[in-house]
Amino acid sequence: MAVGMASSPATAKDGPAKPDISNEIIVTAQKREERLKDVPVPVSAIGGNALLAVNQTRAQDFFSSMPGVNLQFVNNRAQLAIRGITTGPATGNPAVGFTIDDVPYGSSTGQGGLFGAAPDIDPSELARIEVLRGPQGTLYGASSIGGLVKYVTVAPDTRGFSGNVGGGINMVNYGGQSLGYNARAALNIPMSEDTAIRASVFTRRDAGYIDNIRTGRDNVNSSNVTGGRLSALWKPSSSFSLRLSALYQVRDLHGSPSVDSRTGAPFQQTDQIGAGPSHSEVQMYNATIKARLGEVDLTSVTAFSRNSNSDRIDFTASPLTAAVFPLVYPAASDFGHVMMTGYSVDKVSHETRLSGTLAQSFDWIAGGFYTREKANYTIDSAATNPLNGAIYGYPVVWRDSATYEEFAGFANITARLSERFDVQLGGRWSRNTQSMIHREWTMLAPDPAPAAHRETNPQASGNAFTFQVSPRFKPTPDHMIYGRVASGYRPGGPNAGCNTDPAEPVPCQFKPDRTINYELGAKGDLLNRALSYDISLFAIDWRDIQVTQVSALGTFTYNSNGGKARSRGFEISLEARPTDRLMAKMWWSYVDATLRQGFASAVLYAAPGDRLPYSSEHSGRFSLDYEAPLREGMKARLGLSATYVGDRKGEFVPSQAEAPLRQTYPGYVQFDINGGLSFGKWNVNAFVQNLTDKRGLIGGGYYNQTNFNRYWFNLIAPRTVGLSLDYSF
Repeated sequence: MAVGMASSPATAKDGPAKPDISNEIIVTAQKREERLKDVPVPVSAIGGNALLAVNQTRAQDFFSSMPGVNLQFVNNRAQLAIRGITTGPATGNPAVGFTIDDVPYGSSTGQGGLFGAAPDIDPSELARIEVLRGPQGTLYGASSIGGLVKYVTVAPDTRGFSGNVGGGINMVNYGGQSLGYNARAALNIPMSEDTAIRASVFTRRDAGYIDNIRTGRDNVNSSNVTGGRLSALWKPSSSFSLRLSALYQVRDLHGSPSVDSRTGAPFQQTDQIGAGPSHSEVQMYNATIKARLGEVDLTSVTAFSRNSNSDRIDFTASPLTAAVFPLVYPAASDFGHVMMTGYSVDKVSHETRLSGTLAQSFDWIAGGFYTREKANYTIDSAATNPLNGAIYGYPVVWRDSATYEEFAGFANITARLSERFDVQLGGRWSRNTQSMIHREWTMLAPDPAPAAHRETNPQASGNAFTFQVSPRFKPTPDHMIYGRVASGYRPGGPNAGCNTDPAEPVPCQFKPDRTINYELGAKGDLLNRALSYDISLFAIDWRDIQVTQVSALGTFTYNSNGGKARSRGFEISLEARPTDRLMAKMWWSYVDATLRQGFASAVLYAAPGDRLPYSSEHSGRFSLDYEAPLREGMKARLGLSATYVGDRKGEFVPSQAEAPLRQTYPGYVQFDINGGLSFGKWNVNAFVQNLTDKRGLIGGGYYNQTNFNRYWFNLIAPRTVGLSLDYSF
């Protein structure tokens, strides 16, 4: 399905964003270049220029307007649920996979701390983003049970010297006089006929608009992001190329985006002194070799990445505060709780794949994959004085060190049985091994020595087989009907607290969970390509779903399996081009994601038929883009859009008695408007996001495991007005 806002060529970076035929976008969803309209997979695609034109520079901005995708927010990071496949933002291992230039991003396990958080890459260096909906286990492996997001960066170009420089400013309602800004520059330099390098840098400040009435600080949720990328291409012949890339990015969020509903004001919070800041760094280095070996194409991708994060979270409302802190500090009458968490993941990955054609009737691809991850996870729970932020001490200290190693082999073949009909078959075998060293100290008395101490070394291993079968029929060159049966999985793993408390036994392992997607879709053009359509019907069966449980004292969490769930629905996208200047786009998504089996424990409850968390049953978007020449060399553009996000449910609750209290997030509509002028090599864009200043809820509330405070919520950004200017040469 072509996303309704893909309004610039996904293969071009320079020049103005303008209406484009989405079906003609070239994507690599199946690890080969194809037109979007020919891919028997539900895919959305959007170019980097289109994101910049409407100031969608953050992950939470552009993912919230894609079909079948719901946004979650935890620890200041955007997380996704595709087609409703999630049990919460911080539960189990990641359910959505991410790649950057075919390199897996982030950790395959929850111990990595990212929990499947989306990369927050500045769109200035993105050729496009592709969102694949439904399980993608055959070509992309673990942690893609709901879908996969591909970031494709701009490659160096040997054809000529080029570059661009630009920037912009914006102001957010309720942000006072605080301005947001961004600046970026990129340079492409051919070194010879077969060698080129591309370098880029950017910086961005997102203005804050939330005031902390406890500390007296205004606009505390402002953030700064700075980064750069260096890429080199050597292509001595048409049959060989080597591309080297290095990416670095650092992000500082100065305060929490949570608001406290008890204040009576729309954007105020009461975070404890010392809570709120978040710091993250991303490094990625990769080498990609492409070679033509006779009739066979070889692709080799080798990478190393490092992700590190530190957060300071107000955890005062968690069960841990009331259960442990008064025992350790009996003289204190009131407590704040600032939980300081640290995550780091070092990841090495390699994939080699071969592809070719047999007897002019069979296209094939086969390869092998390897990854090794080392993750460190730390928690220091600080007991604080709520009046002045003074730290009494650290009653709970938690240290995890985990390793994850995976080997996989995969193959895919497309048999063209006639000019109009073909069948795609694929399979992947994976084996992973995991180990963890877990240490936890809990002070249960005011003594310098730990009163309680756990140390475990659980291990886990497992095999998985995923498959896909995709028949495709083209009744005419402009129409395609396809079916798809595909599976996905995410690994199970060891539990840190296994068998440490006889009163609350915890298994040492939780099982991998699996999804199978049954899909029927159609894509095509009507009325001499004046109207394009993309329709898909799907049903996803999900078994052994992973859920996170909290120990009775709230001192540690562990993963377990929770039965079965199902997601079924449809997605429809239409794109009309009544004139060369006007384009109208719309999509609508219906997702019915519910539990088929309930589960109940001492700390978690859900009933059959309950909606899965953060799953919007109905969502949609409508947009208009109009472009008109003003005079020679000058064009004007105007764009309008309305995005609807239906009501959603929050995380599962601890008990049946609390089921009526499970959080509901009401639906909302966000209106945006943007316009621009292009003249020669210059581009000017203006935009207004959230035109009506809507208060859309996207997280928080009752029993959210981010902070456990039922009165704290995350909202979409208020009305934002801005202007940007770019020059390309």
